[in-house]
Amino acid sequence: MFNTLRNRLLASYGALLLVMLALIGSTLLVFLRSRPLPTDEIVRDLTATLLDVRVTEDWQLDPSALDLDWGSLTDSTADSALGAIQLRVTTYLADQSEARDVRTLVIDGEGRVQFDSAGTFAANDPVPRLDQQPLISARTARPMLSQVFQGTFANPDGAEWIYVAQTFQPLLGFMRSAIQMGHRSGMMSDQSPDEQMLLLVAEPVPHPSLREVFRLFGDDFFRPLARAGGLGLLIALGLAFVIARSVARPLQHMSRAAQGIAEGHFDQRVPVRGPQEVRALAASFNEMAARVSATQQAQRDFLANVSHDLRTPLTSIQGFSQAIAEGVASDPQAAQRAALVIHDEAGRLHRMVESLLDMARIEAGQPDMLRQTVQLGDILRVVGESLSVKARDKGVGLAVDVPPDLPRIAGDGDRLAQVFTNLLDNAFRHTPSGGSVTLSAAPDSGGEIVATVRDTGEGIPAGDLARIFERFYQVDKSRQGRRSGTGLGLAIARQIVEAHGGTIEAASALGQGTTFTVRLPAADPHSAGRVKSV
Repeated sequence: MFNTLRNRLLASYGALLLVMLALIGSTLLVFLRSRPLPTDEIVRDLTATLLDVRVTEDWQLDPSALDLDWGSLTDSTADSALGAIQLRVTTYLADQSEARDVRTLVIDGEGRVQFDSAGTFAANDPVPRLDQQPLISARTARPMLSQVFQGTFANPDGAEWIYVAQTFQPLLGFMRSAIQMGHRSGMMSDQSPDEQMLLLVAEPVPHPSLREVFRLFGDDFFRPLARAGGLGLLIALGLAFVIARSVARPLQHMSRAAQGIAEGHFDQRVPVRGPQEVRALAASFNEMAARVSATQQAQRDFLANVSHDLRTPLTSIQGFSQAIAEGVASDPQAAQRAALVIHDEAGRLHRMVESLLDMARIEAGQPDMLRQTVQLGDILRVVGESLSVKARDKGVGLAVDVPPDLPRIAGDGDRLAQVFTNLLDNAFRHTPSGGSVTLSAAPDSGGEIVATVRDTGEGIPAGDLARIFERFYQVDKSRQGRRSGTGLGLAIARQIVEAHGGTIEAASALGQGTTFTVRLPAADPHSAGRVKSV
């Protein structure tokens, strides 16, 4: 199922989207779980509880309702009386806390605990992170009640609690009575009659479980997220299918075209479309296919040329050797002519074999060439002189224009002579009788030596000009009876020139001749040894 590129792309896109949706959902879940639940309902419940406590307080803790004769208290009985009052207050608050399942605290104006039903705080302990905000103002509260506050505080262990608080009036009443008697003791010993004390009714700040999170936020967050994620997944998979198709289809075309080339159908081409990288690959594939097709055609032409060029000298050698063997060429002159023909044809075969061996070494990257300082002018003049007889026999004029002070170059003299011999031989072959060939050389301003071979021959068609340096390629495919080469001379010449760090190029126009230009770098005084072609 996942063997194709398209399916793998679709699977990767789908997996990526699912992972992203899972990450978003998990992050949202962790965020919601770390946030406290809405506290409005808790505040309302705590407010109602506080008001209930205050209502019962009116008749249970009214100082006038206590069975105490404040006027007859003495110094010896005041402390015990106040201790009894303190016990009654704390007992009342503890009973209310247990009955209503809440936590009650009494704190003074400095935020110190005077009573804690949970027993977490000791007397006069400060309350950490006490937050106090008005909940019900004094003007909107009932006449018998004072302003109501809400907020949060922290236990010594860091646990957060939410509370609702109000001024605790009975304690102030007891304090006033005690002060009038001149006595202060117990939990009220450090309070002044005008200092505000608060009664707090508190519950822990709720932190939701996963079930609570889904119950509270499922309809508002998770279901819309799931619907949006599903819809987004479908849209994304559709887009991923289109993108995967745009990438996979050109690759499929290339795969089929490559299979066709492997089967010998070298005319295969693929459309250049899709993403930029795929278009570049398709263009490279088409260029490769064109080169493979051209190479195959050149090799076919080469086989045809070699077969023709081998057949002619072999036929001559076989015929003249048979004539000598059978005594047909019995007179000395006929025998000498037969021997000369055999010698010439054998030399031609030797040159052909040498070209093939040179090309084989070039293909293998093995032709080592000696690098030494040579005088290119001397090489050109020797080559021109050695080919002057051939030019004269063909009726072609040969001019050599080489200055005597031409700079030296670093290279292999024999290989360079082979280059210009091939170029001149090619010029003679394509220049008719009465034409001319010019071999010239001169230094240029860039530190190079520029050598040219110019002829007035038939010229090269524009369609063939770009391919004349290809191996086995020949412009004269029809041959028209002339003895053409193997199509290796120019390819070998280019390889030798490039091995010397130079360049070779051709310019031509039909009916106006052809010019080959060779650029070679001038000699470096420090160069020596061997240079290996690339």
